[in-house]
Amino acid sequence: PPIEHASKIKLVVVSEGGMHLERIPAWTPFAVQNPETYLYDGVFWDPPTEWKYAWKADTPTHMKKPKSLRIYECHVGMGSNDPKVGTYAEFAENVLPQIKHLGYNALQIMAIQEHAYYASFGYHVTNFFAVSSRSGTPEDVKMLIDRAHEMGIYVLMDIVHSHASSNSMDGLNSFDGTDHQYFHGGEQGYHTGWDSRCFNYGHWEVLRFLLSNIRWFMDEYHFDGFRYDGVTSMLYKHHGIGMGFTGNYNE
Repeated sequence: PPIEHASKIKLVVVSEGGMHLERIPAWTPFAVQNPETYLYDGVFWDPPTEWKYAWKADTPTHMKKPKSLRIYECHVGMGSNDPKVGTYAEFAENVLPQIKHLGYNALQIMAIQEHAYYASFGYHVTNFFAVSSRSGTPEDVKMLIDRAHEMGIYVLMDIVHSHASSNSMDGLNSFDGTDHQYFHGGEQGYHTGWDSRCFNYGHWEVLRFLLSNIRWFMDEYHFDGFRYDGVTSMLYKHHGIGMGFTGNYNE
């Protein structure tokens, strides 16, 4: 029989040394935390038609970039007046109208990609294709973006491709039992300032993974553009650690 919608999924990777490693599929579109183990499980997300979000026919798939950007940066989970993790639905209902009223024409959303460690503010990503389940479902994210487009707001995603969580139980680290499937091996693949893993952009497979990640969020969720986090770490082998960037040519 076919896999049912919302089924929890994990795969087993047999390492070169014969170890059986439980892993979340790298392309999982959704992941949720197991309340008993506190680890995450991949979720097969294919809701029936009546549960899928229906994009508004009169709303553009992508907004045209404004000539002058006035960006409101937000974290949906922190966008609630109550002492709890806010939801995508609450943000669309309560915060978006205020953003529009204040004259902003662009929204930059942090912490969209799933991250097991909430205190990382979304910057220690574990599941790159999954939206954060703490604030709702993939359909809720689509509704939020559609509502923003309806208001004429350009939506940017704060995307993290500069590094990944060092969490090997929930994320990509040591996915196949080695330290160099997605990342540089050895010291070069470890960011000492962030306790995270650094992607190896020299591997075509890694580039395909990251580029397809961008395309996924554009096609599936209608994000209009991206703000890249940690660009310094992407450009320099020293990752900017202990370096100054004042514009002095001697640096």
